[in-house]
Amino acid sequence: MNLSLKSAFVAAFALAACATPPAATGAQATLKAGDIAPDGTAVSCRDLEVIGSRFPDRTCKSEAAWKQFDEMMATNAKEQTDKFQRVGTGAATSGGG
Repeated sequence: MNLSLKSAFVAAFALAACATPPAATGAQATLKAGDIAPDGTAVSCRDLEVIGSRFPDRTCKSEAAWKQFDEMMATNAKEQTDKFQRVGTGAATSGGG
């Protein structure tokens, strides 16, 4: 009985050791500067600030993805600025009625 338990443990360990995660493909693949992205544009990297850390996060994306990222960041910045300016103005914030 003890021998079969050892055999089962060894077999389970061997199967677990052989089970490796599949290699990243397509959009999941790690991009490096100078590579060509799946969409055909060049890959470039940027160091992005991480709140709460002194160390930047190195992020690599295709030029098309960076363009989309920049547009999204500009839109978010404009929306937040407009929201802040709307809240800080008007009759509700001026004292005296």
